[in-house]
Amino acid sequence: MRRKIVISIVICVLVAVIALTASRIEPVTIPCAAVTTDDSGGAIVLYALYRVFSPRGPSVQFYVQRISSEGDFLLGGKGTLVGAGSWRGYELRAVSDGSGGAIVMWVPWKRGGPPSVQAHVAKIDFEGCVEWQRDIPGAEKAIPDGSGGVIVAFGDSDGNSAVLKIDAEGNLPWGEDGVSLSLPDRYFGGIASDNLGGIIVARVVVDEGRIIRAQRVGSDGNALWQPGGVKVCACAGGALEPQVTSDGAGGAIVAYNYRREEGGKWDIYVQRIDADGNVLWGPDGVPICMEVYIPHEVGMVEDGAGGAIIFYASEPELRAQRIDANGYKLWDEYSLRGWEDTHHHVVSDGSGGAINFGVRRAQRIDAAGRAMWGHDGTMVLDPVSSLYSISADGCGGILVSYVVRVFEYGPQAAYVQRVDPEGKPVWGDEGIPLNRLLG
Repeated sequence: MRRKIVISIVICVLVAVIALTASRIEPVTIPCAAVTTDDSGGAIVLYALYRVFSPRGPSVQFYVQRISSEGDFLLGGKGTLVGAGSWRGYELRAVSDGSGGAIVMWVPWKRGGPPSVQAHVAKIDFEGCVEWQRDIPGAEKAIPDGSGGVIVAFGDSDGNSAVLKIDAEGNLPWGEDGVSLSLPDRYFGGIASDNLGGIIVARVVVDEGRIIRAQRVGSDGNALWQPGGVKVCACAGGALEPQVTSDGAGGAIVAYNYRREEGGKWDIYVQRIDADGNVLWGPDGVPICMEVYIPHEVGMVEDGAGGAIIFYASEPELRAQRIDANGYKLWDEYSLRGWEDTHHHVVSDGSGGAINFGVRRAQRIDAAGRAMWGHDGTMVLDPVSSLYSISADGCGGILVSYVVRVFEYGPQAAYVQRVDPEGKPVWGDEGIPLNRLLG
């Protein structure tokens, strides 16, 4: 999905250049934005502004804007300028600092691979002021550290997974290069906070027959589980797409696709690992769904009671299940026929339930497994839109950043929408276009 976004950005910017040059209008476009909560029902947005005719040639600038819960821009002009770069594709990230501000990142992409070896990071406070800026080796994924900072995961120069912590003041307590986990970075996996200032990472290890291993790094930057990580499953037939969430007690719950026999169908399993690295639910974990024809990414979020809520696709249905801290299923499996979802972006609703965002629609399920936004959920994106990022709004709803094609085969523009706890879009039928910031 990320590669498609980058290709789309490049194509759309080129088309914008041709169209706008012909009309003698300065070619400027905002094709993507990352969003996170401001902890007051509003949003903090990092967006990329591409320019063609700048003094030094084509370029991109990165701005941060804050949006109130009512949908008003709160920072003057375009917002706070946090950085600039060459005219190329970037991956944008935004993580709440828990105090009304955010840590934002813009990561340049290199052709045919993951983000480059450098990421640019800035911390913005509630008023839009830059508290600090720095560069780090990479940032493929990022989570809050629980104390106003952030922990990032990336592939290091040796092809292994590494993690790095930036504290609230911008310091690097785990070193400038982070901590190498001795887990290969060939197949991307999941990360989650251990809720104690550390991180848990799960990766597919191909050299051992495509199994999954996980490692925990504590708040002091030391790996806490056995060297090379804990084997999450026996997985004689192979495993894919590990996703991770905290168990609320220093351990993790890992969900993954598991094929028992070569050439066979795929199952979805979950496994729990305690804070000391012990596997709790048998050699392969607990089966959630059997015989899925095509493995799809699983969406998962902790339930606040030691368990997790898992969303997954089993054509032609979107399904969800909640599992408790002992590995028992708590719901009569929730299903919704006709959804197009194969990727799941899931956030907590803050009340023991979860909100899932798929291809076009969002659905909230409460702690008892009841669909809260009707059988069809809430439609957020129109047919010519595509999702960029999603965040909880801190009030039981969600914030969504997406791009809309201005005209057929034409440039795209970034939009932001808020959906309240009742499933109603708050910022108009189409959301807020960030192009409004251009004047």
